[in-house]
Amino acid sequence: MQCSQCGATVVAAARFCPICGQALATTRPTPVAIDPTRVPMGGVPSIHDAPTVVIDRRTIMPTAEPSLSAAEVAALVANMGKSMVVSQWQRWWWKILLIGVALYLALNTVTISTQNAILLPQLLMIGTFLIPIVYIAYLYEDGTLYDVPLSKIALIFFFGGVVGSMTATILEARLITSNGAGIFGQLTFLNASIVSLSEELAKLMVCVPFLLQARQRYPTVMHGIVLGAAAGMGFAAFESMGYAFSTLINDGMPAMHNIIRLRALLAPLGHGTWTAIIAAAMWREYAQGYFPLNRNVLIAFVCSVVLHLLWDYLPPLLFIDLPILHLMLGAIGILLLRFFLVDAKGGQGAAYSERNLAVALRLYLGELRDDLRGMFRHKQRSQRSSK
Repeated sequence: MQCSQCGATVVAAARFCPICGQALATTRPTPVAIDPTRVPMGGVPSIHDAPTVVIDRRTIMPTAEPSLSAAEVAALVANMGKSMVVSQWQRWWWKILLIGVALYLALNTVTISTQNAILLPQLLMIGTFLIPIVYIAYLYEDGTLYDVPLSKIALIFFFGGVVGSMTATILEARLITSNGAGIFGQLTFLNASIVSLSEELAKLMVCVPFLLQARQRYPTVMHGIVLGAAAGMGFAAFESMGYAFSTLINDGMPAMHNIIRLRALLAPLGHGTWTAIIAAAMWREYAQGYFPLNRNVLIAFVCSVVLHLLWDYLPPLLFIDLPILHLMLGAIGILLLRFFLVDAKGGQGAAYSERNLAVALRLYLGELRDDLRGMFRHKQRSQRSSK
């Protein structure tokens, strides 16, 4: 059915429009058949078991519709995704989170009570990998990317962590000549610039080859967001494990738990979001038929590098054990990523139809500002009328 607010195609069982959030009239779900002859370049390799979609793979041919452009393929995959919308209750990301937290607490209790160091690697792995995996699972299910095998997501996560951290370490070792602290007690501005540039480039070493190899099969902006987030979160997980292990050796288990909790809190706001922004810009350019390494991608890259630089340069400024400045920087990154998320789901308006990314982001942020002002004024009027 169609959303009365924005016109988006929404599955009959949906209670709210996934694009604009408009409440929808609840009707009995009707199976949606997808014509396999219209699925290009290999079709859908996996079947989503939602009751609102039926996919027949028997007649899907790898060479079907080879004349479709990248933009047409992107629109087709996006429309298929809309027919597979799943409620949050049916999704797995929050179940993984609850199970992971329970396992972490159980392992910690057993490790302390038995004083058995054999369980420490498991404790480190669950503590540092749980939130990155939950973040990717959320984006994967939110974008209904059931045409991407989980094995590919896992490989990008793994290579983003191993290859990315190794490459960044080599670059930083060669480029950083002084280990002195900056005026805020963090890295110096020069070293923070080197670290942010090195790490963002290192993570892109995983994304760019994959884009060049798989751009025909996974062409939508949502693919870019999830695959970029996988590479970034893999980097964050392996980096957090290194910090937690170093802290365990030097300061003991209580300090290790503090590091794991802090980095788990900040994980969705850092590496995963920054790399997802860059990858989303690359896939956005390709979906529109442009070479995916151009000025718009450079703008996204600079935004991510600047956020990363400030993250490493500015002090935590703790308030009730919360690093306020880093949470603010993370919120800015999430807002930038939201632009690409809305764009991937068929966002309407001048911001999403604008070719120039700098102009599009300016329009998008202006719309957010106007919405916040409108909400604030509406709240003020409501308060005055209630007096």
